[in-house]
Amino acid sequence: MCVRLRHPCIVQVRAFLEEPGFAALVFEYVPGVALARVLRLCHAGGVRLPDRAAWHIVERVLTALAYAHGFADGGAPTPIVHRDVSPANVLLDWSGGVKIADFGIAKVLGVSPGTRVGIVKGTLGCMAPEQARGEPVDQRADVYAAALLAWRLATGRAPFGPKKKDEWELLRAMRSPRLPPLSSLRPDLPEPLLDAVARALEPDRERRLITAAELAGVVRAHIDVEAGCAELAHLLQTSKSALERALRPAPETTHSSGERMGPTLRYEEVALAFDDEADFDSPTFEAHALPSDPAILAALPVASEEELPAPPSSPRSPAADLQVPAPVATPAPPPRGARRVSPAVTVLVALAVLALLALALWAR
Repeated sequence: MCVRLRHPCIVQVRAFLEEPGFAALVFEYVPGVALARVLRLCHAGGVRLPDRAAWHIVERVLTALAYAHGFADGGAPTPIVHRDVSPANVLLDWSGGVKIADFGIAKVLGVSPGTRVGIVKGTLGCMAPEQARGEPVDQRADVYAAALLAWRLATGRAPFGPKKKDEWELLRAMRSPRLPPLSSLRPDLPEPLLDAVARALEPDRERRLITAAELAGVVRAHIDVEAGCAELAHLLQTSKSALERALRPAPETTHSSGERMGPTLRYEEVALAFDDEADFDSPTFEAHALPSDPAILAALPVASEEELPAPPSSPRSPAADLQVPAPVATPAPPPRGARRVSPAVTVLVALAVLALLALALWAR
């Protein structure tokens, strides 16, 4: 079913290969980088994406989801739920285009067999509460995940940051989310946009009434997404070398004909690892150029698995550039140990012991 999805914001399936003991999907090649890698580079420099570029990404993701949710096969509605909207599955091409990848765990409502209750499918930190609980999901789970991505891009921080080191705690936090409202972190954003994101992040799916198409419409109405596309393209082009140097290509291979084939990049190589997230309260500020310091790039580990709340300071506070004097070292108190006893005290104690012994003998 997913092979039939034809949308400019969805990575197309080119072919399906099947042989005894082997099956594979061939996807279109996207010349660009995963959003996860861009976020990792932003984190290394303590910055977040410019607002227009960030909301352009969100709008494109929502547009792709709206298409999948309204998909009809042969005239019959067959909504497709992605179930894994995460930074590693959002691909950015160098021209500013955005595509959702990996419909591999997508669920076709009314066609695909239902997921067994208690089985969790998706990326930790990027799931709706009902999905984290292993309950059946529908389009509303994708809307929540897209809003979670919007929250992350708008704040420059990963949701559920304090729980990232413990998978069980992270899963528990996702099941009963208590995210700070975006309105408290980014009150400078348009109020209708803040309200729409809040409705999409409603933990109770029965009260999560906004659709992907409606949320995308609100973004387009209040953000210049066309300018955001151009801004994202410029940002990626100016940072292209930095992003490419931060990737580790696969080793060269040899075709069956004997011809050597150049290395290619695997999408999982550009995924964002939770282990490298910033502290939950780390400040960020908007930047229009990604960091390209070689020292920062050298410190970026290559992730092999997949994707922060005080308001970001939008420009950097002057106090951040002040040189804070190192604390003055104070001598440590001497270690507690046995105090030295004078000889006179020793003699008195010995005499007292002898006197007690003599008194005991006399009493007999």
